[in-house]
Amino acid sequence: MWRRVPCAFVRVSILLALPSVLIMLLGPPITVFFTARWEAKKVPGVTVSPRPLSNYSKPDAPGAVVSYFGYEFEVPWKKDFKEKGIVRSGLVQLESRSGQNLTFIAPENQNGLLTEMVQDESMHMKNLQVVFGDLVNHSAFDQYAALLNTTPSTIRAFGPRAEATRGMTLLTMKALAFGPGMETGVFSFELPDKRGFQIGDPSKSNRVDFEVFDMEGHHLEIICIALKDSARFSQPELNQVLTSLHAFAPESSAKPSSHLTTLPNRP
Repeated sequence: MWRRVPCAFVRVSILLALPSVLIMLLGPPITVFFTARWEAKKVPGVTVSPRPLSNYSKPDAPGAVVSYFGYEFEVPWKKDFKEKGIVRSGLVQLESRSGQNLTFIAPENQNGLLTEMVQDESMHMKNLQVVFGDLVNHSAFDQYAALLNTTPSTIRAFGPRAEATRGMTLLTMKALAFGPGMETGVFSFELPDKRGFQIGDPSKSNRVDFEVFDMEGHHLEIICIALKDSARFSQPELNQVLTSLHAFAPESSAKPSSHLTTLPNRP
């Protein structure tokens, strides 16, 4: 009897402790697994990863050439477009009479989205540096590539805890950072003087975003929005803007927000 009683207590203790141990070991991975699937159901675009852009065609007719913040590009309109609102440092909006809206952004921060988040004290996200790890030391292009290539299927819920946590954080950011066009497709492009990502398929979405990185690492953004379905941009029109984009003054490209020129022949 004196041996059976302690053994019984040991067995009961093991049975009571086992669920707690299982919860400690399996709880976080199971949570990650189901949270990733729930995020995909809520924002289907997070399941999409970049694939190479295959169509680089351009319209036969040239458009008007505009220049802002030390950069020059061609818009798909020859006339009947105007600046919408107030041009401010690093951002300008152009709108055509046909209902196409183009926003060109030259961000002041060129260190990358993830680096900006952990370094900006006003965002109070410095603790994320531990989650992102060495990724914050990579180029802005690499940071966007990591973000866009993260999908629920790439997150190993039962793998290393740090990798799973980083994957879930990137997945959540991906759901918040990009426009509604992401669900229709994400495309990577590489040109002689630039590379980056096109977020959205113009044949299916009224909004297409470009994240553009030149060979010197400068990051630019272009947002193309059709105000109505009949005014959607075509892929050749988007290519016209993208392929023509270049820095027209090397000394000003390092400070894109310090130079502003106005539209030629504004209506």
